[in-house]
Parts: sequence; C-alpha cells; structure tokens
Amino acid sequence: MKSITISIVTCTFNSEKYLKNALKSIESQTYQPIEHIINDAYSTDSTLEIIREYIERNKNRYSIKFIQSEPKGVGNALNVATKEATGEIIHYLHSDDYYLNQDSLEKVAEIFKNRPDLVWLTGNFLTEFAGRKVVIPQTHLLRMNPVIALSFMNFISHENTFMKRDFVQRYGGFNEGKNEVVEYSLWLNMLKDYRPLILDDEYTVFIIHKGSTSTGSFLKFSKAVMRAFNTQRKEKVFPLIGYYADNSFYARWKLLMKKTTKSFPL
Repeated sequence: MKSITISIVTCTFNSEKYLKNALKSIESQTYQPIEHIINDAYSTDSTLEIIREYIERNKNRYSIKFIQSEPKGVGNALNVATKEATGEIIHYLHSDDYYLNQDSLEKVAEIFKNRPDLVWLTGNFLTEFAGRKVVIPQTHLLRMNPVIALSFMNFISHENTFMKRDFVQRYGGFNEGKNEVVEYSLWLNMLKDYRPLILDDEYTVFIIHKGSTSTGSFLKFSKAVMRAFNTQRKEKVFPLIGYYADNSFYARWKLLMKKTTKSFPL
C-alpha cells in the first residue's frame, strides 16, 4: 500500500526559545514520508539561523519548504502555509510544542492507512508546565456527543488533531480575526459533515509558558475564552442547542423577535 505523506506546518516568529526542541522532535520521528512547511514572519532573533541549520541537517531526508509572510496573525500564517502543503494528511506543530514520542506520526499514519474514509482524528490535550506533563482527557466528554461538547467550548486539542489536508481549505481554513479562536470555526464546520475519530491517546505536547497567546496568564486565558464565545456567535452555535440557525428553536426565536419589534417599535 502506498505510504501516506504527512505535511507538518510550523509557523515561527522570534521563536528561538523553544524551536530547537520542536524541530528535534520532527527529526527523531520513525515515520519519514513527511514534508515540513515552515512559515516565518520575518523573525529578528536567532530563529532563522536555527531553521537554516535544521534544513541543512535534513535536506536529504525529507522535503522542507521555507517561506516567509508578513506578520498578520497566527490564522493568516497557518492559511498561507497550508497552501504550500501537498501531503494527504496535515498537522500543525507550533514552534513551542513538540511530538511526544518518536512513533507519534507512525501511529497516526497507520490509523489513516487502515481507515481510508477517515477525515480527521483527535486525541487528548497533553500539556507541559514547569517540566511536568499533565493529560487532560477531554476526549471522554467529546465521545458522549461531540456536537454538544463543542457547542459549549473548543474542547478539541489542535495539537493532537490530524486531518486530511484538502478538507482544511474546503471547510474555510483558520480564522484570521483577532477576536476569534483560530481553529474553532474549522472544527464546527467540519463537524457538521464528518465526526472525528476520538482517541484516548496523545501525540503532541503543548507547553504552557508566559509567552503563550492563550495560556500565558489569567488575562490571556480570559481573552481566549471571550474569543471562543465570539466564534460561537459567528458560527451560530448555542450551548446545548448546537447549530441554532438550523434548529426550530432559532426559527421561533426570530419570529418572537420580529413580533416584539412590531409591538414595541423604536
């Protein structure tokens, strides 16, 4: 059976502190039918030198594409890099995250190979804080009812989510607005047509540190929660109700609002 190529996307901007660890975890993978797309937002620290050394070490092992794009946010950087990918499966490894084990990609490739109709899979949220790893098994909640679970909050760990590449752009790609969660809309749109394979397993480690845009502090976390609520409104999702635009609840609510407006004109 033909090997499945996995496209790994990494976006960088002054990422020198954690980037070497992320790249090392790619180099050590036992599964090598991969390509790596690196999109840098014109870093000014030693990030570019780290990337150059990485490319030189691995140029004969697997395909590495290096591009640069203007710093217009994480969502834009991911969308630009995705257009460069050619693999059947795509994974987004941030510059401050890393693959848990050397066989992480091998396990994923085997699953997709054995299930050719599978569109996406997701695992637990594995974090590292001050050198200690903690697994958050949110997949137990997702397995009960992924539609209802996602209507409450973005419970899918994008670090531990792998997708067929062509479905990313087919379902709208990543949010580029500052007031929305980058990947939340993509999950909600894909979920309408395809349920993910939900696994009680981990593939990638998410590092919690001060520089993290969503977990670096209580204020950053609070802003991340507000971005999730903004995304829910944009996608017309309501807790428990789910996609209310397609629900009879929404139709009744619109009728009530219309009647109320007529009864109490401004």
